[in-house]
Amino acid sequence: MIEPEKSKLEGITTSYLRQDNIESRKYQLDIAKKCASKNSLVVLPTGLGKTIIGVFVAALTLENFPPKSKILVLAPTRPLINQHYDSFRNLMTISEELFVVLTGKINSEKRAVLFEKNQIIFYTPQTLRNDLVNLRYSLKDTCLIIFDEAHHATGDYAYTFIADEFQYQNPDGAILGLTASPGASKEKIRILCENLYVPKENIHTRTRKDLDVKSYLKPMDIYKIGVNLTELMGQTYYAVQSLLEERLQYLSQLSFINTKSDKLYAKIIRKDLLTLNSELTRIIKGDGDKTGAYSALSVNAQGLILYHMLELIEQQGLDVLLIYLTKMKAKARKKNSSKALKILVSDHRLNQIFIELKKNEEYSSENLVHPKYYALESLLAQEFENNPSSRVLVFVKLRDSVKNITIKLETSGSLVFKPTRFVGQATKSKNDKGMSQKRQLEVLEMFKKGEYNILVSTNVGEEGLDIAECDLVVFYDVVASEIRFIQRKGRTARHREGKVIILYCKGTHDEVYMHIALTKLKKMNVNLKGEKQLQTAYSDISIDTIEEPQPVSTSDTNKPAQPPKFSKNANKKEVQSSLHSFSQELPSKPVSSQPEVKINVSFPVKFGLRKKFQKDGIPFTTVKSILDLTLFDKALVQIIDPRTFDRIATLKKYALLSTKYKLIASLFDFVDFEEQFESEEKLLKRKINDWGKNNDFQAITIDLSEELYFVVKNIYLHVKNEGGL
Repeated sequence: MIEPEKSKLEGITTSYLRQDNIESRKYQLDIAKKCASKNSLVVLPTGLGKTIIGVFVAALTLENFPPKSKILVLAPTRPLINQHYDSFRNLMTISEELFVVLTGKINSEKRAVLFEKNQIIFYTPQTLRNDLVNLRYSLKDTCLIIFDEAHHATGDYAYTFIADEFQYQNPDGAILGLTASPGASKEKIRILCENLYVPKENIHTRTRKDLDVKSYLKPMDIYKIGVNLTELMGQTYYAVQSLLEERLQYLSQLSFINTKSDKLYAKIIRKDLLTLNSELTRIIKGDGDKTGAYSALSVNAQGLILYHMLELIEQQGLDVLLIYLTKMKAKARKKNSSKALKILVSDHRLNQIFIELKKNEEYSSENLVHPKYYALESLLAQEFENNPSSRVLVFVKLRDSVKNITIKLETSGSLVFKPTRFVGQATKSKNDKGMSQKRQLEVLEMFKKGEYNILVSTNVGEEGLDIAECDLVVFYDVVASEIRFIQRKGRTARHREGKVIILYCKGTHDEVYMHIALTKLKKMNVNLKGEKQLQTAYSDISIDTIEEPQPVSTSDTNKPAQPPKFSKNANKKEVQSSLHSFSQELPSKPVSSQPEVKINVSFPVKFGLRKKFQKDGIPFTTVKSILDLTLFDKALVQIIDPRTFDRIATLKKYALLSTKYKLIASLFDFVDFEEQFESEEKLLKRKINDWGKNNDFQAITIDLSEELYFVVKNIYLHVKNEGGL
């Protein structure tokens, strides 16, 4: 076979690149050479060609591995994966027949065949994780995995699992993380790098101010425009605030809130009530004193609703608040509505607010519109006057607001405005239908051609979609997340000058969130660029010695976890979680000879049970089994889908299992339950309860993941402490 002639691209010599198709940028070449065959993280502002760096690294890595080695490219969405597919195929010399996109829409058996057949493979991460869990193929012949939008590599997201498994199966393989926004704090950056096995010396970053990239970026101006609450907004805000204060004082008097003072609304934030909600649920499910817990749980739920109403007034306007109140009233009339909702809706003061807003809607509807909308309308008129061919992207948090703003722009009387809504795929109601990916792509193409010139979008437009170059990006409401802030503003100033305008409401949380986001953004650049800061963040990591990762024994959970160690050559870390520990058919790491808890490999990750066991020091192992969860081989916990529950088949199975297990707990999963008809959930729960009573089984319905862990942990402690059942 005749070897293809090697091309040389300013110091990169490889036969895998189509040199004529690539614009050479020195910073891309420099970064790629440093990343080749090493676990690395690349942090670049949007528009600087992270994908090109990925192509360079892929080509250089292939030079150092056997010719048929595979490269996997991962991205969170199908449209983004298709973009990468086109880029790699156009820029690499590998035969197009060896490129393939694998998503959940392709049959799993066919995916296994296509994986073996192809060399450059593009995935949505959930698809690859599912295939690895089901042992459809291995990664032993994979030399590089590219994680695009790498900031997603946290928690239970598929990226973390895939990185763990890749490092376990193929320690010589390389990882490349690409992102514009790794997180502001040293801790976030440290965790991201640990999850992707990236040593600190392999973080390569540029900011818009760096000399070697400055010439490739178009100017981006950021403006902040503040507005004041109107008189009616202020009155409504104060009335809702008073209702909230009553609830907070009640919780304080019962000592569920430790703070004792006036104006608790200024000291207690929404996050505090979310934490309290989990604590109250734990108390109610426990065996201890429950005095006041039930009423406190209801009052706490009312407080969360009122906090949301305050945010609507601050950020969206009274017209959106009226929509929300109308939905509340309709929902409260349903039989399965919560006690908290019914109490709030029956409060005469809230009814007075509703009546006042309805009156204004009929006679003075302009009074309900947030001043930010009028500022937006003025900005758009000015933008199109200066540049008739402009493209504008307006980011809005809530879908009700997206619809509201789009309708207002359509009916504003302007002949220039051509707005359209842009939302996710989920359908919320008959009046709020989602957009399929096909429709999303159609709208984006129409936006690119100018059939629409204003895209009013939820966060679905922040990343993962090829949105045409925008001349103006407007933050209609502010996000405190620096990652989302960066993704939003990255929609402009890629190939031509752009502007970002942040609208906020003075003296409210809106203004606070804006300052938080901007502060985090500065902090991120300092933590990425400042050597001292990074050394602090990685103070526990040795980079001067070569040390093989040691097996983790689940029986030694009382010992403090040892920090992972990197070497300049090895780039290896203790495996945090591995597929091999989830399967009995493959070699596994040493575990306790008699593990106390056994979890099925297919146990849903949404419950976060493994992480909770690790946190509480409960030894466990994972196995392939028809049983979900066993404890000390004496108690069995089964998670059951309430819709597909087969009563007779379950009884037969339990009759066999009862000879071995002294306790069988059936937990019916209502955590993500969405009713297909009114009162479906209530009906199913009644049938489940009757089935349990009639057959002397513990049939438990769970609405929160915390409830599952609470039940399991209590069974575990009871068996462990009592020595039996």
